Amino acid sequence: MTNMLQTWVEKIRTNDPTQVAKLYHNDGLLLGTFSDIERKGYDLILEYFENLLKAKVDVEIVTQHKHETDSIVTNSGLYNFIVDGKTVNARFSFVFIKIDDNWKILSHHSSVLPESH
Repeated sequence: MTNMLQTWVEKIRTNDPTQVAKLYHNDGLLLGTFSDIERKGYDLILEYFENLLKAKVDVEIVTQHKHETDSIVTNSGLYNFIVDGKTVNARFSFVFIKIDDNWKILSHHSSVLPESH
């Protein structure tokens, strides 16, 4: 299996929302860091990345915890978004599903990391 998380990061770095959105399953769900709505399906996911990638965005993976089977991969951890030079610390969970030898993002949750107490 290819490293889908790294593929996602590489597509973010292209700043091309279409390339990113195509990684998601047609019925995929995105709970994005920078949005307060559930984005289910290609059109809403594309809209999210069209808005986000108006800025120059990079992603740094801090930690990841992956579990793989033949048809499902989960990967959760911490990453940093660098948006126009400002770092946003966030946490993530991805569920990747294999369909006809292609891996797609079925579910992606990302949220700002809370302040430590």
